[in-house]
Amino acid sequence: MKRHTHVLVATACTAALALTAGACSASDDTVSGAAATKAATDDGPAVDGGTLKIGLDRPFAKLDPADSGLASMPLMILTNALYDPLMVNGDNGAVQPNLAKSFTPNADATGWTLDLREGVTFSDGKPLDGQAVVDHVTRLSKPENKCACAADAATIGTMTVNSPTSVAFTLKAPNAAFPNLFTRSLGYVSEAPAAPDAPAVGSGPYTVESVQPGVSVTLARNPSYRGPKGHADKLVYKVLPDSDSRYQSLRSGDADLIWAETPAQFKQATADGLRSATGPGSTSTVLFNTKAAPFDDPKVRKALQYAVDREAVEKIVYLGQGKVSDGPIGSTSPYRGTAAHPARDVAKARALLAEAGHPDLSFEYLVDSRPEGQQRATVLQQMFAEAGVKMTIKPLDPASLGTAMYQRQFQVMDFITSLFGDTDTALASLFATGAPYNFTGWSSPAAGQAIATGRATLDQAQRTRSYQEAAQAVVEEAPMLFLTENTVGFLASAKVAGLPDVSKRTVVSVSPAVLWVKK
Repeated sequence: MKRHTHVLVATACTAALALTAGACSASDDTVSGAAATKAATDDGPAVDGGTLKIGLDRPFAKLDPADSGLASMPLMILTNALYDPLMVNGDNGAVQPNLAKSFTPNADATGWTLDLREGVTFSDGKPLDGQAVVDHVTRLSKPENKCACAADAATIGTMTVNSPTSVAFTLKAPNAAFPNLFTRSLGYVSEAPAAPDAPAVGSGPYTVESVQPGVSVTLARNPSYRGPKGHADKLVYKVLPDSDSRYQSLRSGDADLIWAETPAQFKQATADGLRSATGPGSTSTVLFNTKAAPFDDPKVRKALQYAVDREAVEKIVYLGQGKVSDGPIGSTSPYRGTAAHPARDVAKARALLAEAGHPDLSFEYLVDSRPEGQQRATVLQQMFAEAGVKMTIKPLDPASLGTAMYQRQFQVMDFITSLFGDTDTALASLFATGAPYNFTGWSSPAAGQAIATGRATLDQAQRTRSYQEAAQAVVEEAPMLFLTENTVGFLASAKVAGLPDVSKRTVVSVSPAVLWVKK
């Protein structure tokens, strides 16, 4: 998963009004390449031509938005090349139109009207119109396509094509943040693949020239693209899962641009003459299985919350480049309020464990086998030991960790996600009872009602109050521990130009079309 996973966003341009292209200016610069950012301006005039070599941190099963992996933040630089999204993520959690012209709610947010830009076609020349949007959403909602976005599509009651450029959505329940669902899989409108292994056809600035699933893919410019053409003639992507090897590929020139999440690499990049485009795109947390003893007892979870020194975690693991996280509403969210998070208190931790009947608590902690995860787990292990808790670290490969999380086969586990870049989606999908990503199994009628109330209102002030109420309940009952907000993004060689400023983006989504290779 939005680990990432699929991940969707909050609207700072507020859903009280229609979301229209141009109403908020943000991300055409990063997604379509229509405008220059400050960083790009500093690079001088753009240069067309050449090949841009990009190192991916994870494999992709197939080139189809139905593959939820393509909706993960590190792979969006590939997905954005092939599939122009209807909506895009802007600064500070905003969501705004891209391929969409506008997204307009009715009075109670149970109905939304999508208006499309005119004259858009897929790379095969077929029209990307209202019927194409309906066909795409319908295809991804089918169980056989196994898209995680099917849960989002299931919130739609009916879709009606009003005209070639207009679609009306009637929802099963009010959702003031409905357009957020179209920043990723549902928004990457595509035609179904012609064969099981064939790519889905998109309308993005590049098309597939050749592909070896899970290994590499080469893209060439889409001659019929609606907007400014991509600067590079070709894009060559290679899967380089090991973070150290990926970084060395960048230094040696085997890659021009890579995805990075390792704090030490961000520190080293400047000394190595590398460039960067990074934002606060991930949050590190700890999940408790609240459906099984002893973590079905809030006192046990609170005890471990009191045992953690979040400042120390940030300093040791993230080298001072991140921030302490204090709850499910991120530091840049438009719903941010005065959060109340308990400070570390080892004595209280011990007292709560004794009160709960677990003075000698021990448990198994599942964690990603990558070095950052190991280090984070080791720091927590030492902190818990000071409270008399024995934690056994069990490293797993990403696939096994994901299986354990989705099937809730864990006691406590490490969880890094970009979901908190979108407060609306994070609260509804992680903490509502029975929600698709409620991995902890936590259920709180009060929090659930607050989340539902927030999602149902187009009044930004009311939604803020409701979300803050829900967030406080999450912190107080601690189904999840919040540790740090972390820097993630791209590192590039000095010859790569046009890197956008994504420092305020909680979802780092960049189109390679805006980048060029200096000559």
